[in-house]
Amino acid sequence: MTLHAEKRSVMPDIVISCAVLFVSAGALALSFTFSSAVSVLLPRLAASLGIFCALWMIAKSFIESARHRRDREEDREEDPSPTDDSRGTHEETLSPDVPAVVQEIDENDPEYVLSHTPRKVWLVTLGFIAGFFILLYLCGLFIAAAALSLTYLMVVGKRSSTFAISYTVVLTALLWVLMRWVTYISTPAGILLHGG
Repeated sequence: MTLHAEKRSVMPDIVISCAVLFVSAGALALSFTFSSAVSVLLPRLAASLGIFCALWMIAKSFIESARHRRDREEDREEDPSPTDDSRGTHEETLSPDVPAVVQEIDENDPEYVLSHTPRKVWLVTLGFIAGFFILLYLCGLFIAAAALSLTYLMVVGKRSSTFAISYTVVLTALLWVLMRWVTYISTPAGILLHGG
């Protein structure tokens, strides 16, 4: 299957990267308010990694946008309009609305998948992310992780309630063991439930 090779917009990448940058910078600033008894290494590493990746994506998007702009200008300079004599003599001459460049589209390419994802899927995904952070703030990590996995498996994954509950219990138990018994990293406590 061949399609016109379109230069995709980089605006969604910039918007998402700026949102990640904002959240990560907020998380890093919040980590400086933790008491010295709390382990701040993991939150600061995660927030710093988020800031680095967001800045990397923003820079890459601006570079890609500049390259596309330069390519369009070069294409306009290289394609002079045909003279009146040559228009009727060559059957191969393409009309302006026929794409000159075609390429194979790989439907498993992440760039293709992200650029062709329906708006409803994006809204549901962003809703789950926002819901997770709201629950994390209100109830702590363990309840937020359990609620997210259970809801996601039942609503989006269309899994049975038995599978979803079993998966959620195992996931939450493993997360509890990892944080409380293995790494001894304090998890964010919610403002409603202080146990985290």
